Amino acid sequence: MIGFICDSVVDLPEELARRDDVFVVPVMVILDGKSYREGQEIEKKTILQHLEKNFAQTSLPNPTDVLESYRSMVERGYNELLVINLSGSLSGTHNLFVTMAAQFMSENPNVHIECIDSLSLSGGAAMLVYRAFMMKERGDSLKVIASDLRKRAGKDNIVFFVLPTLKYLKESGRIGKLEAALGQILNVKPIVTIDRSGVFSQVGRTRGMRKAVEKMVEKLKSAVNGKKIFCIALYHSGDDDETMTLVSWVKEQISGLSKVLFAGELSAGILVHGGSGIIGIGALVG
Repeated sequence: MIGFICDSVVDLPEELARRDDVFVVPVMVILDGKSYREGQEIEKKTILQHLEKNFAQTSLPNPTDVLESYRSMVERGYNELLVINLSGSLSGTHNLFVTMAAQFMSENPNVHIECIDSLSLSGGAAMLVYRAFMMKERGDSLKVIASDLRKRAGKDNIVFFVLPTLKYLKESGRIGKLEAALGQILNVKPIVTIDRSGVFSQVGRTRGMRKAVEKMVEKLKSAVNGKKIFCIALYHSGDDDETMTLVSWVKEQISGLSKVLFAGELSAGILVHGGSGIIGIGALVG
């Protein structure tokens, strides 16, 4: 039987993460030098409170947790495993799963593991997992599912994000200090996507969060125009009134694109690099 494994930055909706054929491996969140398993040993509320006055980091999942995911799924009766990870261009998580898979298969020759680099993260990866579920239900083999997802990754899983602040990206070295300072002074909000190579790429910027979100929605609608849409995604960080008002507005604007909508909070693995108030949307086409 086919089972599914992903890291927590894939942001699989809770109702899907609870499936018996799914195992979610937490990334590590580092606060004040101490590491915590995301979603298990620390709550997002605690991280948000920490980010109000401090910065945080993330690191790869614990290798023992990755091996345990393989062992646990095999014990449940799944000897064919499909692993879907956040972009290998953004993190070493995918390479870790590949390495651990090779080790596990060498010790368990009756188990076959296929590891997929989503070339995305959050909803962009979760939508691929959902497609894999649907393909399994119609009877497709692990090989066919893996081949389909590899062809789509970075091409058909389209995502956009609006970041409310650049200070966390400045702290992590992903942008320069001058760019971050100008963004704060001018209230500039960047609109980013993840390109076909699986890295962040800025596709626009505008003053004010509302205008940036409106522009992001326009970009998604333009990107999917005339294409068959398999599902859509809407994710955010934080629950302040401004953010939730914008999330509700975005949902109204995009819900007509597909009957299947994933909506939820961004993982802590993204939260620590973008802060509260991020809004992201996406679609799986083709």
